[in-house]
Amino acid sequence: MHVPAAGTLVEDGERLLVHPPGRRGTSRVWRSWPARDRAEALILETVEELRASGGGRLVWHTGDAVSPPFMDALLSRRGFEKTEDLEVLAFELGDGPQPRLPRLDLPADVRVDLARDEAGLRAAHAVESRVFPNPSVLVEPEIHAYLGGIEGLKHRKPGPDAAKDGACALRFLAFAQDPAHGDDRAVATAGAEVVGETVRLWGAGTLAEHRRRGAYRALVAGRCRLAHALGATLALTKANAATSAPLLRNAGFRLVASERRHVLSIPTHDAPEDHPTR
Repeated sequence: MHVPAAGTLVEDGERLLVHPPGRRGTSRVWRSWPARDRAEALILETVEELRASGGGRLVWHTGDAVSPPFMDALLSRRGFEKTEDLEVLAFELGDGPQPRLPRLDLPADVRVDLARDEAGLRAAHAVESRVFPNPSVLVEPEIHAYLGGIEGLKHRKPGPDAAKDGACALRFLAFAQDPAHGDDRAVATAGAEVVGETVRLWGAGTLAEHRRRGAYRALVAGRCRLAHALGATLALTKANAATSAPLLRNAGFRLVASERRHVLSIPTHDAPEDHPTR
Protein backbone atom coordinates (compact mmCIF):
# COMPACT_ATOMS: atom_id res chain seq x y z
CA MET A 1 0.00 0.00 0.00
CA HIS A 2 1.06 3.60 -0.51
CA VAL A 3 0.49 6.38 2.03
CA PRO A 4 1.10 9.89 0.67
CA ALA A 5 3.60 11.87 2.73
CA ALA A 6 0.94 14.30 3.93
CA GLY A 7 -1.92 11.78 3.86
CA THR A 8 -3.88 10.34 6.79
CA LEU A 9 -3.94 6.68 7.76
CA VAL A 10 -6.86 5.24 9.76
CA GLU A 11 -6.47 1.66 10.96
CA ASP A 12 -8.52 -0.51 13.28
CA GLY A 13 -9.54 -4.15 13.49
CA GLU A 14 -11.87 -3.89 10.48
CA ARG A 15 -10.08 -1.77 7.88
CA LEU A 16 -7.01 0.19 6.84
CA LEU A 17 -8.07 3.45 5.20
CA VAL A 18 -5.82 6.13 3.69
CA HIS A 19 -7.02 9.66 2.90
CA PRO A 20 -5.16 11.96 0.46
CA PRO A 21 -3.52 15.20 1.62
CA GLY A 22 -6.20 17.42 0.07
CA ARG A 23 -9.79 17.76 1.21
CA ARG A 24 -11.00 15.99 -1.92
CA GLY A 25 -9.30 13.27 -3.90
CA THR A 26 -9.01 9.49 -3.84
CA SER A 27 -9.23 7.68 -0.51
CA ARG A 28 -8.35 3.98 -0.38
CA VAL A 29 -9.38 1.06 1.76
CA TRP A 30 -6.28 -1.09 1.37
CA ARG A 31 -7.43 -3.86 3.71
CA SER A 32 -10.77 -4.77 5.26
CA TRP A 33 -11.62 -7.78 7.35
CA PRO A 34 -15.00 -7.31 9.06
CA ALA A 35 -17.25 -10.07 10.35
CA ARG A 36 -19.80 -11.08 7.74
CA ASP A 37 -22.69 -9.48 9.62
CA ARG A 38 -20.73 -6.20 9.90
CA ALA A 39 -19.36 -5.93 6.37
CA GLU A 40 -22.19 -4.01 4.72
CA ALA A 41 -22.42 -1.58 7.63
CA LEU A 42 -18.68 -0.95 7.37
CA ILE A 43 -19.03 -0.07 3.68
CA LEU A 44 -21.88 2.36 4.41
CA GLU A 45 -20.03 3.96 7.33
CA THR A 46 -16.92 4.51 5.21
CA VAL A 47 -18.92 6.08 2.39
CA GLU A 48 -20.70 8.43 4.81
CA GLU A 49 -17.40 9.46 6.40
CA LEU A 50 -16.08 10.53 3.02
CA ARG A 51 -19.33 12.26 2.09
CA ALA A 52 -19.27 14.24 5.34
CA SER A 53 -15.66 15.30 4.73
CA GLY A 54 -16.41 16.71 1.28
CA GLY A 55 -16.88 13.71 -0.97
CA GLY A 56 -14.43 12.45 -3.52
CA ARG A 57 -13.49 9.05 -4.83
CA LEU A 58 -13.18 5.84 -2.84
CA VAL A 59 -11.11 2.88 -4.04
CA TRP A 60 -11.69 -0.38 -2.14
CA HIS A 61 -9.17 -3.20 -2.54
CA THR A 62 -10.20 -6.85 -2.24
CA GLY A 63 -8.35 -10.09 -2.81
CA ASP A 64 -5.94 -12.58 -1.31
CA ALA A 65 -5.17 -11.78 2.34
CA VAL A 66 -6.67 -8.25 2.16
CA SER A 67 -10.40 -9.02 2.43
CA PRO A 68 -12.84 -11.90 2.95
CA PRO A 69 -14.28 -13.37 -0.29
CA PHE A 70 -17.78 -11.97 0.27
CA MET A 71 -16.63 -8.30 0.09
CA ASP A 72 -16.68 -8.19 -3.73
CA ALA A 73 -20.40 -8.92 -3.98
CA LEU A 74 -21.27 -6.48 -1.19
CA LEU A 75 -19.30 -3.66 -2.79
CA SER A 76 -21.06 -4.27 -6.11
CA ARG A 77 -24.42 -4.19 -4.34
CA ARG A 78 -23.53 -0.80 -2.86
CA GLY A 79 -22.68 0.81 -6.22
CA PHE A 80 -18.95 0.16 -6.49
CA GLU A 81 -17.61 -0.68 -9.94
CA LYS A 82 -14.78 -3.18 -10.28
CA THR A 83 -12.23 -1.34 -12.41
CA GLU A 84 -9.13 -3.48 -12.31
CA ASP A 85 -7.82 -7.00 -11.73
CA LEU A 86 -4.31 -6.92 -10.29
CA GLU A 87 -1.48 -9.35 -9.76
CA VAL A 88 0.87 -8.91 -6.81
CA LEU A 89 4.32 -9.73 -8.19
CA ALA A 90 7.78 -10.14 -6.65
CA PHE A 91 11.33 -10.14 -8.03
CA GLU A 92 14.51 -11.00 -6.12
CA LEU A 93 17.18 -8.37 -6.73
CA GLY A 94 19.71 -10.26 -4.62
CA ASP A 95 22.21 -8.97 -2.08
CA GLY A 96 25.32 -8.93 -4.27
CA PRO A 97 27.25 -5.82 -5.29
CA GLN A 98 25.21 -5.61 -8.51
CA PRO A 99 21.45 -6.25 -8.71
CA ARG A 100 19.79 -9.04 -10.64
CA LEU A 101 17.54 -6.98 -12.88
CA PRO A 102 14.35 -8.11 -14.64
CA ARG A 103 14.87 -9.42 -18.19
CA LEU A 104 13.66 -6.38 -20.10
CA ASP A 105 14.46 -5.07 -23.57
CA LEU A 106 15.54 -1.54 -22.62
CA PRO A 107 15.39 1.27 -25.20
CA ALA A 108 18.55 3.21 -25.91
CA ASP A 109 16.72 6.51 -26.44
CA VAL A 110 14.94 6.65 -23.06
CA ARG A 111 16.67 7.77 -19.89
CA VAL A 112 15.36 7.54 -16.33
CA ASP A 113 16.11 10.10 -13.62
CA LEU A 114 15.16 10.38 -9.97
CA ALA A 115 13.17 13.52 -9.16
CA ARG A 116 15.70 15.18 -6.85
CA ASP A 117 14.18 18.64 -6.38
CA GLU A 118 10.85 20.45 -6.36
CA ALA A 119 10.95 21.05 -10.13
CA GLY A 120 11.43 17.32 -10.76
CA LEU A 121 8.64 16.40 -8.36
CA ARG A 122 6.27 18.86 -10.03
CA ALA A 123 7.22 17.51 -13.47
CA ALA A 124 6.42 13.95 -12.30
CA HIS A 125 3.10 15.12 -10.89
CA ALA A 126 2.27 16.93 -14.15
CA VAL A 127 2.78 13.72 -16.13
CA GLU A 128 0.81 11.70 -13.58
CA SER A 129 -2.08 14.19 -13.78
CA ARG A 130 -2.33 13.67 -17.54
CA VAL A 131 -2.15 9.88 -17.35
CA PHE A 132 -4.40 8.96 -14.44
CA PRO A 133 -8.02 9.99 -13.80
CA ASN A 134 -8.81 12.04 -10.68
CA PRO A 135 -5.21 13.07 -9.97
CA SER A 136 -4.21 14.04 -6.45
CA VAL A 137 -3.32 17.61 -5.53
CA LEU A 138 0.35 18.26 -4.81
CA VAL A 139 0.38 20.18 -1.52
CA GLU A 140 3.24 21.97 0.24
CA PRO A 141 3.56 19.48 3.15
CA GLU A 142 3.95 16.66 0.61
CA ILE A 143 6.64 18.61 -1.27
CA HIS A 144 8.56 19.34 1.94
CA ALA A 145 8.31 15.71 3.09
CA TYR A 146 9.57 14.45 -0.26
CA LEU A 147 12.52 16.84 -0.38
CA GLY A 148 13.39 15.88 3.20
CA GLY A 149 13.44 12.24 2.14
CA ILE A 150 15.72 13.03 -0.80
CA GLU A 151 18.10 14.84 1.54
CA GLY A 152 18.03 11.81 3.83
CA LEU A 153 19.34 9.59 1.03
CA LYS A 154 22.78 11.06 1.64
CA HIS A 155 22.85 9.49 5.08
CA ARG A 156 21.01 6.24 4.35
CA LYS A 157 23.13 3.12 4.92
CA PRO A 158 22.28 0.04 2.82
CA GLY A 159 21.78 -3.32 4.49
CA PRO A 160 19.60 -4.80 7.26
CA ASP A 161 19.82 -1.62 9.35
CA ALA A 162 18.16 0.44 6.57
CA ALA A 163 14.74 -0.33 8.07
CA LYS A 164 15.67 1.93 10.99
CA ASP A 165 15.71 4.87 8.60
CA GLY A 166 12.02 4.37 7.81
CA ALA A 167 10.33 4.30 4.42
CA CYS A 168 11.95 6.24 1.60
CA ALA A 169 9.48 7.46 -1.05
CA LEU A 170 10.91 8.23 -4.49
CA ARG A 171 9.52 9.60 -7.75
CA PHE A 172 11.06 8.91 -11.16
CA LEU A 173 10.78 10.42 -14.63
CA ALA A 174 11.48 8.85 -18.02
CA PHE A 175 12.67 11.20 -20.74
CA ALA A 176 12.54 10.67 -24.52
CA GLN A 177 12.94 12.90 -27.53
CA ASP A 178 9.84 14.75 -28.59
CA PRO A 179 9.95 15.00 -32.42
CA ALA A 180 7.57 17.94 -32.35
CA HIS A 181 9.97 20.04 -30.27
CA GLY A 182 13.34 18.40 -31.00
CA ASP A 183 14.35 17.96 -27.37
CA ASP A 184 13.97 15.49 -24.51
CA ARG A 185 10.66 15.66 -22.68
CA ALA A 186 9.30 13.90 -19.60
CA VAL A 187 7.06 11.20 -21.10
CA ALA A 188 6.43 8.85 -18.14
CA THR A 189 6.60 8.73 -14.38
CA ALA A 190 6.59 6.13 -11.63
CA GLY A 191 6.95 5.88 -7.88
CA ALA A 192 8.88 3.63 -5.54
CA GLU A 193 9.12 3.22 -1.79
CA VAL A 194 12.12 1.58 -0.17
CA VAL A 195 11.25 0.00 3.18
CA GLY A 196 14.16 -1.86 4.72
CA GLU A 197 15.27 -4.42 2.14
CA THR A 198 12.09 -4.19 0.05
CA VAL A 199 11.22 -1.75 -2.72
CA ARG A 200 7.57 -1.26 -3.62
CA LEU A 201 7.05 -0.21 -7.23
CA TRP A 202 3.87 1.77 -7.91
CA GLY A 203 2.18 4.39 -10.05
CA ALA A 204 3.85 3.90 -13.44
CA GLY A 205 2.19 5.76 -16.29
CA THR A 206 3.18 6.98 -19.76
CA LEU A 207 1.69 9.80 -21.79
CA ALA A 208 -0.57 8.33 -24.48
CA GLU A 209 1.37 9.85 -27.39
CA HIS A 210 4.65 8.33 -26.16
CA ARG A 211 3.57 4.79 -25.38
CA ARG A 212 5.21 1.71 -26.94
CA ARG A 213 8.64 3.35 -26.77
CA GLY A 214 9.86 1.39 -23.74
CA ALA A 215 9.45 4.07 -21.09
CA TYR A 216 7.60 1.68 -18.76
CA ARG A 217 10.34 -0.97 -19.06
CA ALA A 218 13.03 1.65 -18.45
CA LEU A 219 11.24 2.83 -15.31
CA VAL A 220 11.02 -0.71 -13.93
CA ALA A 221 14.77 -1.28 -14.42
CA GLY A 222 15.75 2.19 -13.20
CA ARG A 223 13.77 1.90 -9.98
CA CYS A 224 15.13 -1.58 -9.25
CA ARG A 225 18.71 -0.45 -9.87
CA LEU A 226 18.55 2.56 -7.54
CA ALA A 227 16.58 0.66 -4.88
CA HIS A 228 19.25 -2.06 -4.81
CA ALA A 229 21.90 0.62 -4.29
CA LEU A 230 19.83 1.74 -1.28
CA GLY A 231 19.81 -1.78 0.16
CA ALA A 232 16.70 -3.36 -1.36
CA THR A 233 16.95 -7.09 -2.17
CA LEU A 234 13.30 -7.66 -3.13
CA ALA A 235 10.97 -5.75 -5.48
CA LEU A 236 7.19 -5.92 -5.04
CA THR A 237 4.54 -4.46 -7.33
CA LYS A 238 0.85 -4.64 -8.22
CA ALA A 239 0.31 -4.87 -11.96
CA ASN A 240 -2.78 -4.84 -14.16
CA ALA A 241 -3.52 -8.47 -14.95
CA ALA A 242 -4.33 -7.71 -18.60
CA THR A 243 -1.55 -5.25 -19.49
CA SER A 244 1.66 -4.89 -17.47
CA ALA A 245 1.49 -8.15 -15.48
CA PRO A 246 2.28 -10.43 -18.46
CA LEU A 247 5.29 -8.25 -19.36
CA LEU A 248 6.62 -8.42 -15.79
CA ARG A 249 6.07 -12.17 -15.47
CA ASN A 250 7.99 -12.69 -18.72
CA ALA A 251 10.76 -10.54 -17.22
CA GLY A 252 11.07 -12.84 -14.20
CA PHE A 253 8.59 -11.48 -11.66
CA ARG A 254 6.72 -14.21 -9.77
CA LEU A 255 3.02 -14.18 -8.88
CA VAL A 256 2.39 -13.78 -5.14
CA ALA A 257 -1.34 -12.96 -4.91
CA SER A 258 -4.33 -11.51 -6.74
CA GLU A 259 -6.23 -8.30 -5.99
CA ARG A 260 -9.14 -6.30 -7.33
CA ARG A 261 -10.00 -2.60 -7.23
CA HIS A 262 -13.53 -1.29 -6.80
CA VAL A 263 -14.33 2.42 -7.26
CA LEU A 264 -17.16 4.65 -6.06
CA SER A 265 -17.56 8.38 -6.70
CA ILE A 266 -19.02 10.11 -3.65
CA PRO A 267 -20.73 13.48 -4.10
CA THR A 268 -21.31 15.84 -1.21
CA HIS A 269 -24.69 16.19 0.44
CA ASP A 270 -26.61 19.04 -1.20
CA ALA A 271 -26.99 21.91 1.22
CA PRO A 272 -30.64 22.78 1.97
CA GLU A 273 -31.86 26.02 0.49
CA ASP A 274 -32.67 28.85 2.87
CA HIS A 275 -36.19 30.00 1.93
CA PRO A 276 -37.38 33.25 3.54
CA THR A 277 -40.69 33.22 5.40
CA ARG A 278 -43.51 34.66 3.33
